Amino acid sequence: MSRPTEILSNDHKVVLEKLKLMEQTINNLKSANVKNVLTDLKTFLRKEADLHFKKEEAALFPEMEKFIPRDEGPIGQMLLEHEDLYKYEDNFIRGVDLFSKDENNGEAQKLIRENGNSFINLLREHIYKEDNMLFMMADMHLEEDQINAIMKKFEELDKAH
Repeated sequence: MSRPTEILSNDHKVVLEKLKLMEQTINNLKSANVKNVLTDLKTFLRKEADLHFKKEEAALFPEMEKFIPRDEGPIGQMLLEHEDLYKYEDNFIRGVDLFSKDENNGEAQKLIRENGNSFINLLREHIYKEDNMLFMMADMHLEEDQINAIMKKFEELDKAH
């Protein structure tokens, strides 16, 4: 049986590849097919990235809070970073929506570049912290019944998605 942290780490590998594509795209908004790539990135963020965050917020973190305080430790920091990531994502997507109507819209380009770069940089750091610290803590402390509860919640979230 897979561990929750293994599933989330595998998600991270996919996300890191998407971040490379996102970085290439926002640094070359004049390239052919850029609207389609931005639309695909928007879909990925709203579906897959948001589902991943929900799995952490609704399944993993509540179980970890049984042995790590939320506000005084890494969980609280991860949640604050999620809030910032949601903000950057929302603004990036607002830019994508404006850009899809007018590629020469300066506001759209600015929203895409600034928020896209902020999202990319923060998410790379965030993933590093989770993969190299938080998930190790989870693997050391989570009991079998907690792992089962997390996996059940993952399944529920996947079905609802």
